[in-house]
Amino acid sequence: MKIFLKNTANCRFFKYFWVKEIKAMKKSPVHCRNFITVFKRKRIYTSFMILNSLYLIFIFSGCDYFFPPLSGENLPVEEASNFILKNRDNKDVVLLDIRTKREFDSVKIEGSVNLDFTMPDFPEMVSKLDKEKRYIIIDQNGIKGAMAAELLKEERFTKVHFISGGIESWIKNNLPVQK
Repeated sequence: MKIFLKNTANCRFFKYFWVKEIKAMKKSPVHCRNFITVFKRKRIYTSFMILNSLYLIFIFSGCDYFFPPLSGENLPVEEASNFILKNRDNKDVVLLDIRTKREFDSVKIEGSVNLDFTMPDFPEMVSKLDKEKRYIIIDQNGIKGAMAAELLKEERFTKVHFISGGIESWIKNNLPVQK
């Protein structure tokens, strides 16, 4: 403390303030003005840290908007089937089958919706879809699914995924289908 007082000897305010604070701390450190200021700062810092922690927990604990539960836009068949089975009753998850009507009628996944990618009005039909829902696209072999996913992203759909390998790899992995 003496070193600090020597360095601030030219400034009357610091000298007056710190001498008064040192005397107050000798009597009772709890009643010192400096102690209360430091306590308020610590309390503000602590509440700030608690709020930041809660914010980070909210973001990283499964908020689907910021961090979707799927690994990327290209989904392996196993991950897609687990996600579809888990969200079977969820109206915000749509399995979009983009094969032709004939292919769709021969073999399909339960709960899938058919939108024919080869139709000329496909972009118009896509633009009528709800942009807030999550779309999982399946096709015959995975090639058109990637193109359809890009088309949906151009239409500003944010939650779009396609199944790699399409319905062929779905059947190869002995996953449930309707015939």
